[in-house]
Amino acid sequence: MRLVSKRRIGFLIFILVGVFSVCIISRCVVHFQYNEEIKYYKKFFQQKKDGLQEIYNPLEIKQIPGETIDDLYSASLEKELKNNQIIEWSKFAYVNYVTDVDYLCNTLIIFNDLKEQFKTKAKLVLLISRDLLDPDTSANIDQIKLLLDKIQAIDESQVIIKLIDNIVKPKDPTPWNESLTKLLVFNQTEFERVIYLDNDATLRSSLDELFFLPKYIKFAAPLTYWFLSEHDLEKSYHEIKFKEKQPINLGSYTKVLANRIRKGQMIYNHLPSLPHSLYLNSNNIAQDIISSTSSSSPLFYFHGSKKVSKLKFASNLMVIKPSKKTFDEIVEDTLPKIINKKDKYDMDLINEELYNLKKIIYKQFIFFRKVRKLFKPEVLVLPFARYGLLTGSLKNPKHYSMISNDVLGYKNLDENGDEITRSLDDAVTYSKYIHFSDYPIGKPWVYQSVKDFECNVEKEKSRGLELEPQACSVWNSVYESYMQTRKICSV
Repeated sequence: MRLVSKRRIGFLIFILVGVFSVCIISRCVVHFQYNEEIKYYKKFFQQKKDGLQEIYNPLEIKQIPGETIDDLYSASLEKELKNNQIIEWSKFAYVNYVTDVDYLCNTLIIFNDLKEQFKTKAKLVLLISRDLLDPDTSANIDQIKLLLDKIQAIDESQVIIKLIDNIVKPKDPTPWNESLTKLLVFNQTEFERVIYLDNDATLRSSLDELFFLPKYIKFAAPLTYWFLSEHDLEKSYHEIKFKEKQPINLGSYTKVLANRIRKGQMIYNHLPSLPHSLYLNSNNIAQDIISSTSSSSPLFYFHGSKKVSKLKFASNLMVIKPSKKTFDEIVEDTLPKIINKKDKYDMDLINEELYNLKKIIYKQFIFFRKVRKLFKPEVLVLPFARYGLLTGSLKNPKHYSMISNDVLGYKNLDENGDEITRSLDDAVTYSKYIHFSDYPIGKPWVYQSVKDFECNVEKEKSRGLELEPQACSVWNSVYESYMQTRKICSV
Protein backbone atom coordinates (compact mmCIF):
# COMPACT_ATOMS: atom_id res chain seq x y z
CA MET A 1 0.00 0.00 0.00
CA ARG A 2 2.79 2.37 0.94
CA LEU A 3 4.57 1.59 -2.34
CA VAL A 4 1.38 2.33 -4.30
CA SER A 5 0.90 5.65 -2.44
CA LYS A 6 4.47 6.68 -3.15
CA ARG A 7 4.00 5.87 -6.83
CA ARG A 8 0.81 7.96 -6.93
CA ILE A 9 2.51 10.90 -5.23
CA GLY A 10 5.47 10.61 -7.59
CA PHE A 11 3.10 10.48 -10.57
CA LEU A 12 1.24 13.59 -9.36
CA ILE A 13 4.51 15.46 -8.87
CA PHE A 14 5.56 14.41 -12.37
CA ILE A 15 2.28 15.74 -13.79
CA LEU A 16 2.57 19.03 -11.91
CA VAL A 17 6.18 19.52 -13.04
CA GLY A 18 5.09 18.74 -16.59
CA VAL A 19 2.23 21.27 -16.48
CA PHE A 20 4.49 23.90 -14.98
CA SER A 21 7.17 23.22 -17.62
CA VAL A 22 4.62 23.49 -20.44
CA CYS A 23 3.41 26.84 -19.04
CA ILE A 24 6.97 28.17 -18.79
CA ILE A 25 7.86 26.96 -22.29
CA SER A 26 4.63 28.41 -23.67
CA ARG A 27 5.36 31.73 -22.06
CA CYS A 28 8.89 31.76 -23.48
CA VAL A 29 7.54 31.00 -26.95
CA VAL A 30 4.92 33.77 -26.65
CA HIS A 31 7.55 36.15 -25.29
CA PHE A 32 9.87 35.41 -28.22
CA GLN A 33 7.04 35.80 -30.72
CA TYR A 34 5.91 39.11 -29.20
CA ASN A 35 9.48 40.37 -29.15
CA GLU A 36 9.97 39.62 -32.84
CA GLU A 37 6.63 41.16 -33.80
CA ILE A 38 7.28 44.27 -31.73
CA LYS A 39 10.72 44.73 -33.31
CA TYR A 40 9.15 44.41 -36.73
CA TYR A 41 6.32 46.87 -36.08
CA LYS A 42 8.56 49.41 -34.36
CA LYS A 43 10.73 49.47 -37.46
CA PHE A 44 7.66 49.42 -39.71
CA PHE A 45 6.12 52.53 -38.14
CA GLN A 46 9.44 54.38 -38.05
CA GLN A 47 10.09 53.80 -41.72
CA LYS A 48 6.58 53.85 -43.19
CA LYS A 49 4.66 56.35 -41.08
CA ASP A 50 4.81 59.19 -43.64
CA GLY A 51 2.83 57.13 -46.12
CA LEU A 52 0.36 55.46 -43.78
CA GLN A 53 -3.21 56.67 -43.77
CA GLU A 54 -5.40 54.18 -41.91
CA ILE A 55 -2.90 52.04 -39.95
CA TYR A 56 -2.23 53.22 -36.39
CA ASN A 57 0.75 52.44 -34.18
CA PRO A 58 -0.50 50.21 -31.30
CA LEU A 59 2.80 50.18 -29.41
CA GLU A 60 2.59 53.75 -28.16
CA ILE A 61 0.32 56.02 -26.18
CA LYS A 62 0.40 59.38 -27.91
CA GLN A 63 0.56 62.92 -26.53
CA ILE A 64 -0.90 65.83 -28.46
CA PRO A 65 0.79 69.25 -28.17
CA GLY A 66 -1.32 72.34 -27.59
CA GLU A 67 -0.26 73.82 -30.95
CA THR A 68 -1.52 70.71 -32.74
CA ILE A 69 -4.88 70.87 -30.95
CA ASP A 70 -5.21 74.48 -32.11
CA ASP A 71 -4.27 73.52 -35.68
CA LEU A 72 -6.98 70.84 -35.75
CA TYR A 73 -9.54 73.38 -34.51
CA SER A 74 -8.46 75.96 -37.08
CA ALA A 75 -8.73 73.35 -39.85
CA SER A 76 -12.29 72.51 -38.76
CA LEU A 77 -13.31 76.19 -38.75
CA GLU A 78 -11.68 76.66 -42.14
CA LYS A 79 -13.66 73.75 -43.60
CA GLU A 80 -16.84 75.34 -42.28
CA LEU A 81 -16.03 78.60 -44.07
CA LYS A 82 -14.70 77.16 -47.33
CA ASN A 83 -16.81 74.04 -47.85
CA ASN A 84 -19.98 75.04 -46.03
CA GLN A 85 -19.50 72.11 -43.61
CA ILE A 86 -21.58 73.48 -40.76
CA ILE A 87 -20.39 72.52 -37.28
CA GLU A 88 -23.26 71.02 -35.29
CA TRP A 89 -22.50 72.55 -31.90
CA SER A 90 -25.57 70.91 -30.37
CA LYS A 91 -23.62 67.63 -30.48
CA PHE A 92 -20.99 69.04 -28.08
CA ALA A 93 -21.34 69.83 -24.38
CA TYR A 94 -19.44 71.08 -21.37
CA VAL A 95 -20.47 69.09 -18.28
CA ASN A 96 -20.31 69.83 -14.54
CA TYR A 97 -21.76 67.79 -11.72
CA VAL A 98 -22.76 69.07 -8.27
CA THR A 99 -23.61 67.07 -5.16
CA ASP A 100 -22.61 69.80 -2.67
CA VAL A 101 -24.17 73.27 -2.56
CA ASP A 102 -20.74 74.87 -2.00
CA TYR A 103 -19.77 73.93 -5.57
CA LEU A 104 -22.89 75.25 -7.30
CA CYS A 105 -21.60 78.82 -7.49
CA ASN A 106 -18.55 77.57 -9.39
CA THR A 107 -20.76 76.05 -12.07
CA LEU A 108 -22.41 79.44 -12.50
CA ILE A 109 -18.99 81.10 -12.87
CA ILE A 110 -17.71 78.54 -15.39
CA PHE A 111 -20.88 78.40 -17.49
CA ASN A 112 -21.21 82.19 -17.50
CA ASP A 113 -17.59 82.59 -18.65
CA LEU A 114 -18.02 79.95 -21.36
CA LYS A 115 -21.10 81.71 -22.74
CA GLU A 116 -20.47 85.42 -22.17
CA GLN A 117 -16.68 85.73 -22.26
CA PHE A 118 -15.58 82.83 -24.48
CA LYS A 119 -18.70 82.70 -26.71
CA THR A 120 -19.05 78.93 -26.87
CA LYS A 121 -21.95 77.50 -28.85
CA ALA A 122 -21.75 74.10 -27.18
CA LYS A 123 -24.40 72.99 -24.69
CA LEU A 124 -23.76 73.64 -20.99
CA VAL A 125 -24.92 70.64 -18.95
CA LEU A 126 -25.24 70.57 -15.18
CA LEU A 127 -25.80 67.23 -13.46
CA ILE A 128 -27.14 68.13 -10.04
CA SER A 129 -28.07 65.82 -7.19
CA ARG A 130 -31.82 65.68 -6.70
CA ASP A 131 -31.09 65.51 -2.94
CA LEU A 132 -30.07 69.18 -3.07
CA LEU A 133 -33.57 70.09 -4.22
CA ASP A 134 -35.35 68.04 -1.59
CA PRO A 135 -36.78 70.47 0.98
CA ASP A 136 -36.74 67.72 3.61
CA THR A 137 -32.98 67.16 3.35
CA SER A 138 -31.57 70.42 2.01
CA ALA A 139 -31.06 73.31 4.42
CA ASN A 140 -30.18 75.77 1.63
CA ILE A 141 -33.05 75.13 -0.75
CA ASP A 142 -33.77 78.83 -1.43
CA GLN A 143 -30.13 79.63 -2.16
CA ILE A 144 -29.86 76.60 -4.45
CA LYS A 145 -32.98 77.56 -6.42
CA LEU A 146 -31.72 81.12 -6.89
CA LEU A 147 -28.35 79.88 -8.17
CA LEU A 148 -30.05 77.40 -10.50
CA ASP A 149 -32.23 80.20 -11.86
CA LYS A 150 -29.09 82.24 -12.53
CA ILE A 151 -27.45 79.29 -14.28
CA GLN A 152 -30.51 78.64 -16.46
CA ALA A 153 -30.79 82.36 -17.27
CA ILE A 154 -27.35 82.31 -18.90
CA ASP A 155 -29.20 80.92 -21.93
CA GLU A 156 -32.54 79.13 -21.73
CA SER A 157 -31.82 76.91 -24.74
CA GLN A 158 -28.10 76.35 -24.24
CA VAL A 159 -28.09 75.40 -20.55
CA ILE A 160 -29.41 71.95 -19.63
CA ILE A 161 -30.00 71.06 -15.97
CA LYS A 162 -30.45 67.37 -15.18
CA LEU A 163 -31.44 65.90 -11.83
CA ILE A 164 -29.36 62.85 -10.94
CA ASP A 165 -29.08 60.25 -8.20
CA ASN A 166 -25.75 60.25 -6.37
CA ILE A 167 -23.41 57.28 -6.55
CA VAL A 168 -22.41 57.01 -2.89
CA LYS A 169 -19.69 54.90 -1.31
CA PRO A 170 -21.29 53.17 1.68
CA LYS A 171 -19.73 53.68 5.12
CA ASP A 172 -17.30 56.27 3.74
CA PRO A 173 -17.13 59.42 5.92
CA THR A 174 -14.69 61.29 3.63
CA PRO A 175 -15.59 64.39 1.56
CA TRP A 176 -15.12 62.27 -1.59
CA ASN A 177 -17.76 59.65 -0.82
CA GLU A 178 -19.98 60.95 -3.65
CA SER A 179 -17.20 61.55 -6.20
CA LEU A 180 -18.14 58.42 -8.17
CA THR A 181 -21.21 60.38 -9.31
CA LYS A 182 -18.81 61.97 -11.80
CA LEU A 183 -18.95 58.73 -13.80
CA LEU A 184 -22.44 59.69 -15.04
CA VAL A 185 -20.68 61.93 -17.56
CA PHE A 186 -19.89 58.78 -19.58
CA ASN A 187 -23.65 58.28 -20.03
CA GLN A 188 -24.45 61.61 -21.72
CA THR A 189 -24.97 59.78 -25.00
CA GLU A 190 -27.08 62.44 -26.68
CA PHE A 191 -23.77 64.22 -27.31
CA GLU A 192 -21.02 63.20 -29.71
CA ARG A 193 -18.31 64.59 -27.44
CA VAL A 194 -18.28 66.22 -24.00
CA ILE A 195 -15.70 68.15 -22.02
CA TYR A 196 -16.05 67.31 -18.36
CA LEU A 197 -14.74 69.89 -15.87
CA ASP A 198 -14.37 69.68 -12.11
CA ASN A 199 -15.64 73.04 -10.91
CA ASP A 200 -13.16 73.58 -8.07
CA ALA A 201 -11.02 75.38 -10.62
CA THR A 202 -10.72 78.57 -12.60
CA LEU A 203 -11.33 78.55 -16.34
CA ARG A 204 -9.18 81.14 -18.11
CA SER A 205 -9.97 80.57 -21.78
CA SER A 206 -12.24 78.69 -24.16
CA LEU A 207 -11.73 74.94 -24.47
CA ASP A 208 -13.78 74.58 -27.66
CA GLU A 209 -10.74 73.28 -29.53
CA LEU A 210 -10.91 70.03 -27.54
CA PHE A 211 -14.16 69.07 -29.26
CA PHE A 212 -12.16 68.66 -32.48
CA LEU A 213 -9.66 66.02 -31.45
CA PRO A 214 -9.58 63.15 -33.97
CA LYS A 215 -13.01 61.49 -34.07
CA TYR A 216 -11.69 58.03 -33.17
CA ILE A 217 -10.48 59.29 -29.77
CA LYS A 218 -12.90 58.27 -27.01
CA PHE A 219 -10.97 59.61 -24.02
CA ALA A 220 -8.36 62.33 -23.55
CA ALA A 221 -7.04 63.92 -20.35
CA PRO A 222 -3.87 65.41 -18.86
CA LEU A 223 -1.64 63.26 -16.65
CA THR A 224 -0.85 63.41 -12.94
CA TYR A 225 2.48 65.14 -13.55
CA TRP A 226 2.89 66.07 -9.87
CA PHE A 227 3.87 62.47 -9.04
CA LEU A 228 6.98 62.65 -11.26
CA SER A 229 10.48 63.30 -9.96
CA GLU A 230 13.36 65.06 -11.71
CA HIS A 231 14.92 61.62 -12.16
CA ASP A 232 11.78 60.40 -13.96
CA LEU A 233 11.96 63.33 -16.35
CA GLU A 234 15.66 62.90 -17.11
CA LYS A 235 15.08 59.20 -17.73
CA SER A 236 12.26 60.03 -20.15
CA TYR A 237 14.42 62.50 -22.13
CA HIS A 238 17.19 59.91 -22.31
CA GLU A 239 14.77 57.25 -23.53
CA ILE A 240 13.44 59.37 -26.39
CA LYS A 241 16.84 60.67 -27.48
CA PHE A 242 18.99 57.57 -27.23
CA LYS A 243 16.79 54.48 -27.04
CA GLU A 244 14.14 55.58 -29.51
CA LYS A 245 16.58 57.77 -31.46
CA GLN A 246 13.96 60.50 -31.79
CA PRO A 247 14.45 64.26 -31.32
CA ILE A 248 13.34 65.66 -27.97
CA ASN A 249 12.68 69.11 -29.45
CA LEU A 250 8.89 69.42 -29.51
CA GLY A 251 9.10 71.94 -32.36
CA SER A 252 10.33 69.24 -34.73
CA TYR A 253 7.02 67.44 -34.20
CA THR A 254 4.62 70.38 -34.25
CA LYS A 255 5.97 71.65 -37.60
CA VAL A 256 5.44 68.26 -39.25
CA LEU A 257 2.01 67.89 -37.66
CA ALA A 258 0.91 71.36 -38.80
CA ASN A 259 1.90 70.54 -42.38
CA ARG A 260 0.04 67.22 -42.32
CA ILE A 261 -3.09 68.86 -40.93
CA ARG A 262 -3.01 71.42 -43.75
CA LYS A 263 -2.84 68.57 -46.26
CA GLY A 264 -5.60 66.55 -44.56
CA GLN A 265 -3.20 63.71 -43.73
CA MET A 266 -3.25 61.35 -40.77
CA ILE A 267 -1.39 62.74 -37.74
CA TYR A 268 -1.59 60.01 -35.07
CA ASN A 269 1.64 58.18 -35.91
CA HIS A 270 3.53 61.50 -35.98
CA LEU A 271 2.46 62.62 -32.51
CA PRO A 272 5.10 62.47 -29.74
CA SER A 273 4.88 59.23 -27.77
CA LEU A 274 4.55 58.97 -24.00
CA PRO A 275 7.92 57.51 -22.88
CA HIS A 276 7.52 53.88 -21.81
CA SER A 277 9.73 54.42 -18.77
CA LEU A 278 7.00 56.60 -17.22
CA TYR A 279 4.34 53.90 -17.08
CA LEU A 280 5.71 50.46 -17.93
CA ASN A 281 7.57 48.21 -15.49
CA SER A 282 10.45 47.27 -17.74
CA ASN A 283 12.35 48.28 -20.86
CA ASN A 284 10.93 45.25 -22.63
CA ILE A 285 7.50 46.04 -24.08
CA ALA A 286 6.81 42.36 -24.76
CA GLN A 287 7.39 41.58 -21.07
CA ASP A 288 4.88 44.23 -20.03
CA ILE A 289 2.34 43.10 -22.61
CA ILE A 290 2.49 39.56 -21.24
CA SER A 291 2.31 40.87 -17.66
CA SER A 292 -0.82 42.83 -18.54
CA THR A 293 -2.78 39.81 -19.67
CA SER A 294 -6.14 39.40 -18.01
CA SER A 295 -6.63 37.18 -14.98
CA SER A 296 -8.47 34.70 -17.19
CA SER A 297 -5.19 33.78 -18.86
CA PRO A 298 -2.98 31.00 -17.39
CA LEU A 299 -0.01 33.31 -17.86
CA PHE A 300 -1.46 35.68 -15.28
CA TYR A 301 -0.92 33.29 -12.42
CA PHE A 302 2.82 33.15 -13.01
CA HIS A 303 3.70 36.60 -14.20
CA GLY A 304 0.58 38.78 -14.26
CA SER A 305 0.59 42.23 -12.73
CA LYS A 306 -2.23 44.63 -11.99
CA LYS A 307 0.08 47.31 -10.67
CA VAL A 308 -0.85 50.82 -11.76
CA SER A 309 1.99 53.20 -12.57
CA LYS A 310 2.35 56.38 -10.53
CA LEU A 311 1.69 58.33 -13.72
CA LYS A 312 -2.07 58.27 -14.35
CA PHE A 313 -4.81 60.21 -16.06
CA ALA A 314 -6.13 63.10 -14.00
CA SER A 315 -9.92 63.19 -13.81
CA ASN A 316 -10.51 66.90 -13.21
CA LEU A 317 -10.69 67.61 -16.96
CA MET A 318 -11.67 64.87 -19.41
CA VAL A 319 -12.67 64.84 -23.07
CA ILE A 320 -15.10 61.95 -23.52
CA LYS A 321 -17.05 60.34 -26.31
CA PRO A 322 -20.07 59.11 -24.31
CA SER A 323 -21.04 55.52 -24.97
CA LYS A 324 -23.75 53.23 -23.66
CA LYS A 325 -21.34 50.32 -23.96
CA THR A 326 -18.72 52.07 -21.82
CA PHE A 327 -21.24 53.21 -19.24
CA ASP A 328 -22.77 49.72 -18.99
CA GLU A 329 -19.27 48.37 -18.40
CA ILE A 330 -18.78 50.92 -15.62
CA VAL A 331 -22.08 50.08 -13.91
CA GLU A 332 -22.02 46.31 -14.33
CA ASP A 333 -18.33 45.50 -14.08
CA THR A 334 -15.98 48.20 -12.81
CA LEU A 335 -18.11 50.02 -10.24
CA PRO A 336 -18.88 46.87 -8.17
CA LYS A 337 -15.14 46.20 -7.94
CA ILE A 338 -14.39 49.53 -6.32
CA ILE A 339 -17.44 50.88 -4.53
CA ASN A 340 -16.74 49.06 -1.25
CA LYS A 341 -12.96 49.45 -1.33
CA LYS A 342 -11.42 51.91 1.08
CA ASP A 343 -9.71 54.98 -0.44
CA LYS A 344 -10.85 54.16 -3.98
CA TYR A 345 -12.68 56.87 -5.91
CA ASP A 346 -13.43 58.09 -9.43
CA MET A 347 -9.80 58.59 -10.50
CA ASP A 348 -8.91 55.11 -9.23
CA LEU A 349 -11.71 53.51 -11.23
CA ILE A 350 -10.71 55.36 -14.38
CA ASN A 351 -7.02 54.47 -14.05
CA GLU A 352 -7.25 50.95 -12.67
CA GLU A 353 -10.11 49.67 -14.80
CA LEU A 354 -11.10 51.89 -17.73
CA TYR A 355 -7.89 53.56 -18.88
CA ASN A 356 -4.96 51.84 -17.18
CA LEU A 357 -1.92 52.94 -19.20
CA LYS A 358 -0.32 49.49 -19.03
CA LYS A 359 -3.52 47.72 -20.08
CA ILE A 360 -4.03 50.15 -22.97
CA ILE A 361 -0.77 49.02 -24.58
CA TYR A 362 -1.71 45.37 -24.11
CA LYS A 363 -5.23 45.77 -25.53
CA GLN A 364 -4.05 47.87 -28.45
CA PHE A 365 -1.38 45.41 -29.50
CA ILE A 366 -3.51 42.28 -29.10
CA PHE A 367 -6.33 43.82 -31.14
CA PHE A 368 -3.89 45.11 -33.77
CA ARG A 369 -2.38 41.64 -34.22
CA LYS A 370 -5.82 40.20 -35.02
CA VAL A 371 -7.24 42.85 -37.32
CA ARG A 372 -4.52 45.29 -38.25
CA LYS A 373 -6.55 47.62 -40.47
CA LEU A 374 -9.53 47.77 -38.09
CA PHE A 375 -7.53 48.95 -35.09
CA LYS A 376 -8.01 52.57 -34.04
CA PRO A 377 -6.56 54.09 -30.85
CA GLU A 378 -9.04 55.44 -28.29
CA VAL A 379 -6.96 57.61 -25.95
CA LEU A 380 -4.78 60.70 -26.10
CA VAL A 381 -2.72 62.52 -23.49
CA LEU A 382 -3.39 66.26 -23.20
CA PRO A 383 -0.65 68.77 -22.23
CA PHE A 384 -1.05 69.24 -18.48
CA ALA A 385 0.22 72.80 -18.10
CA ARG A 386 -2.47 73.92 -20.50
CA TYR A 387 -5.36 71.75 -19.34
CA GLY A 388 -4.50 70.45 -15.88
CA LEU A 389 -2.24 72.86 -14.01
CA LEU A 390 -2.45 72.80 -10.21
CA THR A 391 -2.25 76.05 -8.27
CA GLY A 392 0.20 74.25 -5.98
CA SER A 393 2.70 74.03 -8.85
CA LEU A 394 2.97 77.84 -8.91
CA LYS A 395 4.56 77.59 -5.46
CA ASN A 396 6.70 74.55 -6.23
CA PRO A 397 10.05 75.39 -7.93
CA LYS A 398 10.54 71.69 -8.75
CA HIS A 399 7.57 71.94 -11.14
CA TYR A 400 8.71 75.01 -13.07
CA SER A 401 10.65 73.11 -15.74
CA MET A 402 7.69 70.75 -16.22
CA ILE A 403 5.33 73.70 -16.66
CA SER A 404 7.47 74.80 -19.61
CA ASN A 405 7.65 71.28 -21.05
CA ASP A 406 4.25 69.70 -20.59
CA VAL A 407 4.62 67.08 -23.32
CA LEU A 408 6.53 64.54 -21.25
CA GLY A 409 9.89 63.39 -22.58
CA TYR A 410 10.21 66.42 -24.88
CA LYS A 411 11.39 70.00 -24.52
CA ASN A 412 10.67 73.34 -26.14
CA LEU A 413 14.06 74.29 -27.59
CA ASP A 414 15.19 77.33 -29.58
CA GLU A 415 17.28 77.25 -32.78
CA ASN A 416 20.47 76.87 -30.73
CA GLY A 417 19.10 73.90 -28.83
CA ASP A 418 18.62 75.86 -25.60
CA GLU A 419 15.54 75.21 -23.49
CA ILE A 420 12.76 77.79 -23.71
CA THR A 421 11.31 78.37 -20.27
CA ARG A 422 8.10 80.18 -19.41
CA SER A 423 7.91 82.71 -16.63
CA LEU A 424 5.18 82.02 -14.10
CA ASP A 425 3.16 84.91 -15.57
CA ASP A 426 3.45 83.29 -19.00
CA ALA A 427 2.57 79.90 -17.55
CA VAL A 428 -0.69 81.25 -16.13
CA THR A 429 -1.45 82.99 -19.42
CA TYR A 430 -0.77 79.75 -21.30
CA SER A 431 -2.91 77.68 -18.95
CA LYS A 432 -6.60 77.44 -19.78
CA TYR A 433 -7.77 75.54 -16.72
CA ILE A 434 -6.16 75.80 -13.28
CA HIS A 435 -7.26 73.45 -10.51
CA PHE A 436 -7.36 74.72 -6.92
CA SER A 437 -5.04 72.32 -5.09
CA ASP A 438 -2.89 73.68 -2.24
CA TYR A 439 -3.20 71.26 0.65
CA PRO A 440 -3.38 71.99 3.58
CA ILE A 441 -5.01 75.23 2.37
CA GLY A 442 -8.70 74.68 1.73
CA LYS A 443 -10.76 75.62 -1.29
CA PRO A 444 -10.94 79.42 -1.74
CA TRP A 445 -14.66 79.75 -1.06
CA VAL A 446 -14.19 78.70 2.57
CA TYR A 447 -12.35 82.01 3.17
CA GLN A 448 -13.71 85.54 3.29
CA SER A 449 -10.75 87.10 1.49
CA VAL A 450 -7.45 86.19 -0.19
CA LYS A 451 -5.75 87.89 2.75
CA ASP A 452 -6.90 84.98 4.90
CA PHE A 453 -4.64 82.55 3.02
CA GLU A 454 -2.43 84.62 0.70
CA CYS A 455 1.10 83.62 -0.25
CA ASN A 456 3.86 85.54 1.49
CA VAL A 457 7.57 84.88 0.89
CA GLU A 458 8.52 85.11 4.56
CA LYS A 459 5.59 82.98 5.68
CA GLU A 460 6.42 80.31 3.09
CA LYS A 461 10.09 80.40 4.14
CA SER A 462 9.09 79.62 7.71
CA ARG A 463 7.42 76.49 6.32
CA GLY A 464 10.65 75.48 4.60
CA LEU A 465 9.72 76.70 1.11
CA GLU A 466 12.09 79.11 -0.65
CA LEU A 467 10.13 81.24 -3.11
CA GLU A 468 10.82 84.26 -5.28
CA PRO A 469 8.39 87.17 -4.77
CA GLN A 470 7.06 86.60 -8.30
CA ALA A 471 5.78 83.14 -7.32
CA CYS A 472 3.65 84.55 -4.52
CA SER A 473 2.48 87.41 -6.70
CA VAL A 474 1.31 85.09 -9.49
CA TRP A 475 -0.29 82.60 -7.08
CA ASN A 476 -2.16 85.38 -5.29
CA SER A 477 -3.35 86.87 -8.58
CA VAL A 478 -5.04 83.58 -9.59
CA TYR A 479 -7.01 83.50 -6.35
CA GLU A 480 -7.76 87.23 -6.37
CA SER A 481 -9.25 86.89 -9.85
CA TYR A 482 -11.44 84.01 -8.69
CA MET A 483 -12.64 85.82 -5.54
CA GLN A 484 -13.59 88.83 -7.65
CA THR A 485 -15.51 86.66 -10.12
CA ARG A 486 -17.31 84.84 -7.32
CA LYS A 487 -19.34 87.96 -6.59
CA ILE A 488 -21.64 86.88 -9.44
CA CYS A 489 -23.13 84.36 -7.03
CA SER A 490 -24.42 86.94 -4.55
CA VAL A 491 -28.08 86.27 -3.85
